[in-house]
Amino acid sequence: MDVKATLRDVQKHIAWLKEEKERVNRKEALVGDDLVTLDELPSLSRQAQRPRLDDKLFEEQQTALQAELEAARKRLPALDVTRIQSNGSSFYEKANVHVAFVGPVKRAQELERLCHTHYFENVTGFLELLEAEDIDFLLISAALTEDETTAFHHMGTPRSHSRHWLGNLIRKAKQKEIRVVFETTLDTNHFDRFSSLAAQCDYIFTANEERVTEYMEEAGHERVFVIRPGVDPLHVNPIGMMRGKVDRVVVTNRFPVQRFAKDLETLAQGVRDANKELHVMREANESKASLAPKSLQDVLVHGDPEAMEKLKETSDWVLHVNEVKNSPTMSAQAIYEAQARGQLVLTNYSVAVNNDFPNVFIATSALDAQGILEMFKTDEERLEHQLSGVRTIFSNHTMYDRFSEMLFTLGIHHEIRRDVLVIGRGDVTATREQFERQSYPHKRFVAEAELQEVDLRTADFVTVFDDRHHYLDYYVEDLVNAFKYTDVSFVTKGQDTIHEFVEDYADVALTMFAASHVSLETLRNDQRVEGQGYAIDHFELLAPDDVLVPNEPGDYQLSMIVPIYNNGRYLYNKCFSSLRRSSMFEDMEIWLVDDGSTDQETIGYIERLVRKYPNVYTYSFNDGGSGSASRPRNKGVELATTPYIAFLDPDNEAVNDGYAALFRVMQEDDTLDLSVGSMLKLANREAMIELEDLEKDGVRVIEDPRAYLLEHNFKVQSIQTMVIKKDFIQKHDLKQVIGAVGQDSLFFQEMFLSAGRVALLDLTIHDYYAAVAGSTVNTITKKYFMKCVIRETARAKAFAREGVLDQYRSTRFERFFSMWYLVFLRRSKPEEFFDNAGMLYEIIEQYRPMELETPIVKQFVDLYESGQKEELKRLYFDAYL
Repeated sequence: MDVKATLRDVQKHIAWLKEEKERVNRKEALVGDDLVTLDELPSLSRQAQRPRLDDKLFEEQQTALQAELEAARKRLPALDVTRIQSNGSSFYEKANVHVAFVGPVKRAQELERLCHTHYFENVTGFLELLEAEDIDFLLISAALTEDETTAFHHMGTPRSHSRHWLGNLIRKAKQKEIRVVFETTLDTNHFDRFSSLAAQCDYIFTANEERVTEYMEEAGHERVFVIRPGVDPLHVNPIGMMRGKVDRVVVTNRFPVQRFAKDLETLAQGVRDANKELHVMREANESKASLAPKSLQDVLVHGDPEAMEKLKETSDWVLHVNEVKNSPTMSAQAIYEAQARGQLVLTNYSVAVNNDFPNVFIATSALDAQGILEMFKTDEERLEHQLSGVRTIFSNHTMYDRFSEMLFTLGIHHEIRRDVLVIGRGDVTATREQFERQSYPHKRFVAEAELQEVDLRTADFVTVFDDRHHYLDYYVEDLVNAFKYTDVSFVTKGQDTIHEFVEDYADVALTMFAASHVSLETLRNDQRVEGQGYAIDHFELLAPDDVLVPNEPGDYQLSMIVPIYNNGRYLYNKCFSSLRRSSMFEDMEIWLVDDGSTDQETIGYIERLVRKYPNVYTYSFNDGGSGSASRPRNKGVELATTPYIAFLDPDNEAVNDGYAALFRVMQEDDTLDLSVGSMLKLANREAMIELEDLEKDGVRVIEDPRAYLLEHNFKVQSIQTMVIKKDFIQKHDLKQVIGAVGQDSLFFQEMFLSAGRVALLDLTIHDYYAAVAGSTVNTITKKYFMKCVIRETARAKAFAREGVLDQYRSTRFERFFSMWYLVFLRRSKPEEFFDNAGMLYEIIEQYRPMELETPIVKQFVDLYESGQKEELKRLYFDAYL
């Protein structure tokens, strides 16, 4: 019985009560530091204190704990794999910058390779350091109590001695005109813990964009910047990624997963349904029972840190649940590191993950997770996807990239740039064309006949493009990236060895050399380059006679139409990847209709899909774009050769094998014109968008779709939740309005006004990522309102023609106008506000004559017509604040 421990807990509460009473007497406001102090008080609940006071209960808990640990140790699979260490980097070098540092030891070890890093134990030590070194800035990196730190070991505890001395340190640095920089990746759960410390600093770097305004308000300045995580290339990389790899799933979350435990359990159920081996890494603390959800207790594994790290490295899949969903910038470090190691990642929805990593698999249901885990039919398919994650991380997301961004913000010039010389051999026209398409930016081409020694001396890396091969867009980028986590003479492709150190290369034209290891004579005479090398993979290469030609027509059952405009990464990794998971993928003809993309990456992805899949067809307008998805969708209907049509946008995902389910409904009843499911909208809040009066988990047939539409006040559904008869579209000459935004809502309404019979299926068909950066509906500009005018003009004419205009005006128009258009008006650019208001007035004109009843709409019209511009502006701000 440990009564003393309970008494200590009570004393802490008494001390806090005294401090709180003094604060109230001083009439001081409650601040973040007070909240942290309160949060850190030990619980005095009966449940928390009883084990200390009840010897029998304590003994029972200890017995259960030991049983849990023993079972978790036994579940840990045998891991007889030797990890290969990086031998350095041929790409990166230490910046000539001197930084005085306070923070976690792990971060200090990273900084030592990034710059000249200096430590000190106290304020006096810092002042002595300034006398000895020319320090560029003081960097304070947020650390929690459990972190080993370089100094000030309790910096995460407000009102501690560490925080007191840190305040003194910052003041002394400013007196010496040394800039003070604060960085943190702990903003979401620990903002209150560190915000008062950050506010004292000259610059603040946060991983969470949502916290920027709060930091600015507390600090009283605008020098607050977003900085994403970055991986350490020497410690987290794909070297030896194929060694001992097992097709299993390992959960890397630390517990408790406070807000999204349900998401974790949903994804874990998908793993079980896919019959994949599942392991949940138990916390290292052996004195406490695991806080993992009860449903996962049977797959807990435990071992020493080295064994647990091996378990992660040898698993093909990492499952990590994001506890920060709404931040556009904050992703878990585990997701970065898994990709860098060459692993596949399964996670729940997160705005940042979706925006930054389209190649990471997001699942919103157990069925969807199961489909993702079962989607790869060959090892080759899986490996190619794994390596796309490696490319993503090492092209943009290393700790060197992040540090360079920080230095740029501080006005310190430090460019990470390595120039590649590409030597064209054979057909120079062909090799130069492939060179121009390379994604790596810092490159130069020279024909072999014109090569001079000076060309080699002004390059960092050298490679040969030979007309015996066809080099795809990421060929050079992949080779360069390997030099970032290896210190080698050459990096080579095309061998059976994958991500291993090698002693030789098979073909000079499939190899990149460090320029310091080659000479003009070496290249011209194909002499062997000595030294250690590294082999990556065999992708990004084609045979020279592999000419891109249209696929032959086939016998398919469903035409999937995908409108495209400059969003190739999402097309390839989101939309198309999700279609690959459909049980009727082989029975689909997939039309990629390009509205006139201007970026080479998108064009390259379209070509890849046409080459890889015989059921993929493409059409391009090549005129810079029409401004909406209508034109490519209309063209897709025209090109389709099957009796049934479906639509899916490139930045959305098909889920739950929904299109196959809709198709079966249509096949079973030939009198149906279309079948409709539901959509999950993923933004700051998740929302299921579904029609009214669904039959739970079943199918409801609507005998009079027109009456149904009117009864439910013209409520719409995404046309991407449908399978539609092609002859129904053609018979009624249904087309989407070109140049409009939201044109699919009108298309839906016109279909229901024309259809004979419609089936409603209670199933989510696709996930709609509403927070995608750059999406049309997220960019509220003058051009957006112009597109709205086009849509509403077409809608008014169509409804007048169908004889339902009066009912639309009386049941839906004003509500839609106030809840959509006037809200969006508030997001106008200030200089475009009155032009946009004029276009909204033009929309109202399309529906006249009508008697306005909604006060906010009537006020808008009255103020606009009377020319009271400033009052109009005040109205819209006041009404929607």
